[in-house]
Amino acid sequence: MKLLTAILIFVLLLISPTYALAATLSLSPSTGTFNQGCSFNLEIKLDTGGQQTDGTDAIVLFDQGKLTATNVTTGSIYSDYPGTTPDNDAGKVTVSGLASVSSAFSGTGTLATINFTVKETASTGATMVKFDFDANDKTKTTDSNVVQRGTVLDILSSVSGGNYTIGTGTCGAPAPVVTTLPKTGQGAVSVSTPSGQEVPLKTLPPAGSEQLTLTLTIVGSVLTILGILGLALL
Repeated sequence: MKLLTAILIFVLLLISPTYALAATLSLSPSTGTFNQGCSFNLEIKLDTGGQQTDGTDAIVLFDQGKLTATNVTTGSIYSDYPGTTPDNDAGKVTVSGLASVSSAFSGTGTLATINFTVKETASTGATMVKFDFDANDKTKTTDSNVVQRGTVLDILSSVSGGNYTIGTGTCGAPAPVVTTLPKTGQGAVSVSTPSGQEVPLKTLPPAGSEQLTLTLTIVGSVLTILGILGLALL
């Protein structure tokens, strides 16, 4: 009897939806170099692993001594985002998305996009951005979780944070692009700056003078007439 009970429990555990852990959370990009005083975006990617979900809580942790979360833009995979809170004092961003009663979310998509700014005083070198997630405690509700449709089960199986480098370079302003070409024989070459202002590089000398051309034409005509008169007098 005890053996039969043990077998039944084992089978139930195998088929129980509690063990259908499939969802993942990740950051994109997962690597990169970002310089002091510059801003960059990290997307929170959700993959439900084919499961229907009622909602997701993503808690992202960062070094508040190096980074500041300046803005959070929610995605569109859920119909409602009741909690989107950056807490720079704690070095934490919380994003909560809820599906509508009539439509669960299943598949992959962007839960939210976090805009960070590297502090001017940030020390150079490595820094991490990661998820608050306890894989050993599926009943924990204060960390990141993905809720299965119609249940209260957390099906989040794994998370992938990011490893980044703080540098001291520029913020990567785009190079000027030549937008105006000189006309034949006149004009100036200019470039368009990132602000849209055109700056002349070199003014080209005019190919010719209209006044000089007119003068030469008149002189040529007079010489021609004098030549004709000279022939008539011979």
